[in-house]
Amino acid sequence: MQESELAKQFDPSGIEDKWYEKWMEDKCFKPVPGNKGTFTTLMPPPNVTGKLHMGHALNHTIQDVLVRFKRMQGYETLWVPGQDHAGIATQAKVEQKLYKEEGLTKHDLGRDKFLEKVWEWKNEYGDHIINQVKKLGDSCDWDYFTFTMDEVPSQSVRKFFVDLYNEGLIYQADYIINWDPVLQSAISDAEVEHKEVQGNFYHIHYKVKDSNEVLEIATTRPETLYGDSAVAVNPNDDRYEHLIGKKAIIPICEREVTIIADKHVDMETGTGCLKVTPGHDFNDFEIGKRNDLEIISILNDDGTMNAKAKAVEGLTTKEARKKTVALLKEQELLIKVEPHKHQVGHGQRSDEVVEPRVSKQWFLNTEEMAKRSVAAVENDETKFYPKGWENTYFAYQKNPRPWCLSRQLWWGHQIPVYYCNSESCSNVWASETTPENCPKCSSNEFKQDPDVLDTWFSSGLYPLNTLGWPNEEAMKEKGFDKFYPTSTLTTGFDIIFFWVARMMMMCDKATGKNPFQDVYIHAIVRDIDGKKMSKSLGNVIDPLEMIDQYGCDALRFTLAVSSGYNRNINLDPQKIEGYRNFVNKVWNAFRFIHPYLENASDQGFQVDELHHHEKWILSELNDVIKSVTASFDEYRFDEACSAIYQFVYDKFCSWFIELSKGILNSQNDGLKTQRANVLKYCFREITRLLHPVTPFITEELWQHLKNEDESLLILQTWPEYKTEHSFDKDVHDMNLFMEIVSSIRNLRNSVNVKPKEEVEIRLFTDEVETAKYFYKSRGYFKELARVKAGRIKDKSAERPTRCVMKATTHTEIFMPLEGVIDIEEYKAKLHRDLVKVQKEHEKVEKKLNNPKFAENAPDEVVAEVKEKAAGFKEQINSIEESLKSLD
Repeated sequence: MQESELAKQFDPSGIEDKWYEKWMEDKCFKPVPGNKGTFTTLMPPPNVTGKLHMGHALNHTIQDVLVRFKRMQGYETLWVPGQDHAGIATQAKVEQKLYKEEGLTKHDLGRDKFLEKVWEWKNEYGDHIINQVKKLGDSCDWDYFTFTMDEVPSQSVRKFFVDLYNEGLIYQADYIINWDPVLQSAISDAEVEHKEVQGNFYHIHYKVKDSNEVLEIATTRPETLYGDSAVAVNPNDDRYEHLIGKKAIIPICEREVTIIADKHVDMETGTGCLKVTPGHDFNDFEIGKRNDLEIISILNDDGTMNAKAKAVEGLTTKEARKKTVALLKEQELLIKVEPHKHQVGHGQRSDEVVEPRVSKQWFLNTEEMAKRSVAAVENDETKFYPKGWENTYFAYQKNPRPWCLSRQLWWGHQIPVYYCNSESCSNVWASETTPENCPKCSSNEFKQDPDVLDTWFSSGLYPLNTLGWPNEEAMKEKGFDKFYPTSTLTTGFDIIFFWVARMMMMCDKATGKNPFQDVYIHAIVRDIDGKKMSKSLGNVIDPLEMIDQYGCDALRFTLAVSSGYNRNINLDPQKIEGYRNFVNKVWNAFRFIHPYLENASDQGFQVDELHHHEKWILSELNDVIKSVTASFDEYRFDEACSAIYQFVYDKFCSWFIELSKGILNSQNDGLKTQRANVLKYCFREITRLLHPVTPFITEELWQHLKNEDESLLILQTWPEYKTEHSFDKDVHDMNLFMEIVSSIRNLRNSVNVKPKEEVEIRLFTDEVETAKYFYKSRGYFKELARVKAGRIKDKSAERPTRCVMKATTHTEIFMPLEGVIDIEEYKAKLHRDLVKVQKEHEKVEKKLNNPKFAENAPDEVVAEVKEKAAGFKEQINSIEESLKSLD
């Protein structure tokens, strides 16, 4: 292949779509039986409403790196793609569209017609994010694509629900839940975000019936007093013991309630008296259960006050609070108002204040399931990477609460519970299929529960239903027994409870097996300043824009090299640009060696005929293969990428290619063939190593490197460590050589020797073998450091004068300046530099000697000034030594 066939500049836009289509066409993403078992991973299903963001880009890059790596290692590799129906978000999106375009609400259409609209919307817009993730190079088997409301997932949801309902683990109860007044639905604890808000403590007098006594009660929510069922005091509180069992009168509504004793009341906090509102406070609900108190609901579904709160009926809670405070003042029952910052729950999606509210909902008792999921991680059956994320997982799973499953929505998996309408029956049952009649009385008059299940319920079964469970035919077709349990789950720490814990519980409950062996928790991508990306802050970095600007390989490498066991990635587009330069470096390096590869032979090279430099580069490559493999296995993508980068940039390009130029342009055909063979071998291995991270450029380059009988790079084997390519002595010697060359280059730069000008060098070492090696390498010192002549002596010999020098642990390097530069002019420059540094040194010394500074300055400031002083002193000593050597 001629050099002209390679473009001068790497243009990613010209090859990314080409290779993705080719991989798809050749079915390269399908699992192929290998010699190492299976590797299965699941794509966290993006929401049908979603748009590709940098979090997706990170997650998908990491997964694709793993999948391509494992595929090349010989695993039968399956990456399962999917998409989530996103109940709340999708319904809200379609409702907005319906109202905007047609001026209609869902109630105007009715449930069936509205759901038709949602499916239409899904079919029109649902593919957008799937097409976007393909731009990232995702090598998943698209034939396995699963939408969470497809037939098999729906079947799995119904079966799991019915099985647990029949076990008594799923039940319906009046229970206090989080109510989102915007969504007009219950939401789970995990969907509530607590934010610090500035509120008040309102101190209110509650009169004691038939008495002149009053109870002072402090509350942050005076508008809930209309739902009070009792006033509580601690049974051990002597101040109120005589009032237990008597009646208190609720302000404004003048309703009588009992003064009860309950140990939950903290005698040391506030006034020691508590208004008890079981219908609208989680703690009060528990008090109410213990004391058999009436539950009074004072809220409508939209969060406004209902008729039970007559004085504020129809008002929002905020408006009701304002009016209640005014009424309390009128009645002279408001004692004082104290500012108070406190945590208030907000709906994760609506950002509205969540109202605790007692409602009839469906719940799942997760107690035993949670215990098993904890044991699985404690026993290392499932491992977290990094291990510290176990603690987040345990925090949720060791303290399980009943999971509120029901949502008052229309879009989602409708709860498979049916109610007989026959007056003489009133049977309630759960069924996996739509029944024809009531199983108890045979009446065909029945209705299905109108609520749908929490989206995370179907997501919790994702590892199972994507592989066909519970449909036996689908399980066989998708290889359930082969690919389940899966190997690695890659996800963010924000959904450890939402998703990871639910999958651990539900999949184990259904199959008796944990869904995955490893859970890798990746970082969160933030902006350069560590702030969360958001449209309002204007700091969003669009991955598709970065791909257009820098290429997909550069974006992928940036994200992978930033991913290890860290919590955050502060992303700077300039970093992506920097790794675009690395991708270009790989392309340009290949462009340079490409014409010479015509000299390479089909037989390759013989190890016993290798040159010292060739042994060195093969040994370094061997170590990198070992290091990268181990790092990928431990999910240290940062270490793997850094190792590849350093080898390619520092060893292969900066040294080996430079050392090869003389041979490649020589007349010695044998040496030229040998060097071409080694260069080709190294570049083939480099493309294999880089392929999981930068798949597009490597596939393009592979076409110029592969043999006629070889297929695409994506299907090639992963490089393996070879003991016959380990040459410790050559690595040791080359490290000495590189250190000397680098030192000579630094000495040249220190006195501004022109790049093309040759210099003489004097080396002093007591190591005999080192001296012999340097003598053998004299030609390469000339090539790489422009050394025209040199001498090697032991350290007992007299040192030359009028030189600049550098000492290593093994060798002293002297570069005579006579005839190279104008020494007197250079000495004058050194004197000027010395005066300047001495003045700076005097300034910081004066500051350090000032007692006031030492006494008043913070320790870190003093330490910084001391460090500056030491640095200036070092510079002074260095300049003085240089001046001495020039005398």
